[in-house]
Amino acid sequence: MSIKNISIILLTFLFFTNITAQDSTYVKSKTKAKEKAWYIPDYVKMQFAGNLGLLSVGAGYEVINNVLYSELLYGFVPKSISNAESIHLISIKNTFPIFTKQIGNFTLSPIAGFTTSIETGNNSFLTLPDKYPKGYYFPSAIHFTLFVGAQVHKEFKNQKIFKGADLYLEVGTVETYLFFALSTKEVTFNDVFSSAIGINFYF
Repeated sequence: MSIKNISIILLTFLFFTNITAQDSTYVKSKTKAKEKAWYIPDYVKMQFAGNLGLLSVGAGYEVINNVLYSELLYGFVPKSISNAESIHLISIKNTFPIFTKQIGNFTLSPIAGFTTSIETGNNSFLTLPDKYPKGYYFPSAIHFTLFVGAQVHKEFKNQKIFKGADLYLEVGTVETYLFFALSTKEVTFNDVFSSAIGINFYF
């Protein structure tokens, strides 16, 4: 299956997931529903690091009210950092606030989640190239990231453009890194975890 077909499948999945979930869990007021159509994202995101690219940007939806947030992101790693060709990633990120606590004008939440990413450049493959023996390598274009962290949310007084924002910090790892940490002595848990910082702006 080509990268293009995989990307189309992921976009279609996010599209229909958003329709179904918003129809079944819609709890917002009729006034707000009239202000914004269902297909308009609830927020935009920018993230630094975290196995999604040096910098990743995209948009997200509150799929289940205060339970699940899903985002479609594009991430990029330049040649100067990757030590190979430039890396381009398309990711679907899912975040679950574990609970929320109001402290003054701020809302604090521990978070956890997972991400599915596809590398769309020439640094990986979905099917093994002919130059390698069968079974020599596992497909390397798709990866899953697990993460935990914390975020703080603030509603804005002036809501002409954005109604509020999240600032968050995460620690996560890729499934292959975790496998090697569990199965080999050469790789330790300190080697496989990385941090990320990001911000969401809500419409």
